[in-house]
Amino acid sequence: MSLSRESEFRIQLALDSAWADSTHHKYRGVILSFLSFCDSELIPKNECCPASELLLCAFASSRMGSLSGLTVQSHLSALKAWHTYHNAPWNGATRLKLVLTGVSNRAPELSLHPSRPSVTCSMLLVLASKLSLSDPFDSCCMAAATAAFWGQLCLGEILSPWESSFPTAHTACRVHLSSSFNQNGSHKLFLPFTKVKESKGEEVILCRQSDTSDSIVAVEHHLQLNEASNDLPLFSYTLPTGFHCLTHRKFLTRCNSIWSLAGFTPTSGHSFHIGRTTELLLAGVPPDIVKALG
Repeated sequence: MSLSRESEFRIQLALDSAWADSTHHKYRGVILSFLSFCDSELIPKNECCPASELLLCAFASSRMGSLSGLTVQSHLSALKAWHTYHNAPWNGATRLKLVLTGVSNRAPELSLHPSRPSVTCSMLLVLASKLSLSDPFDSCCMAAATAAFWGQLCLGEILSPWESSFPTAHTACRVHLSSSFNQNGSHKLFLPFTKVKESKGEEVILCRQSDTSDSIVAVEHHLQLNEASNDLPLFSYTLPTGFHCLTHRKFLTRCNSIWSLAGFTPTSGHSFHIGRTTELLLAGVPPDIVKALG
């Protein structure tokens, strides 16, 4: 079937927009590594894509003993996406699955990531006592930390990867935060993009807490201190030079600088979601309810 140049252009544009920039970067590294492996095996260029199952098995097994099975699986996912992009058939089948099982069974212990420590309510209380809440940046950090914890949020759902701009379709902005809707002052926060719902978005509830880890107080104080238009990210702050998006890196650097001095292990972005989930389970909330909450 032949299509117009305009239709072909739109398809190509859609394909080029299908993956986030960070995913593109990771996939590109895997593809270059795969092509280098093909060169070392003297595989002709036209046999690299589509790759036979034998070639895919050879590439996967070349990682055996050095990488975890999950890492090798993610590498194959990148190759599968590469094949899809070029409209090439994917030949991975039962034999490749068995090879992956073998790679997992022979993974070195050093390749396994240690368990991530979770953020706890006591860590939020330390932040509340050490952050300068009259400072625009610190106030924004406190609001983001409490919202991420009590809302069971992934940092990628609320923070921009860049300081001077943000992906509008992926970032929670001020307009997405509702006014309080009950006597406790709870707020609804709409997330335009989540890992599970993707572009359908999802709504979370920020509820009142009884101590200084309260996200309602932290967010409202932040918004009063960092006045900005509703179309800017919820977690952005104002300086004499203008508005700045709170980035994942600057946020975690600030939090960990305080927690390290207090004797806590440095944490990652996933630790907030893990922490609130653990808190709910320890409080006796049924697992199915915890799952529904996030």
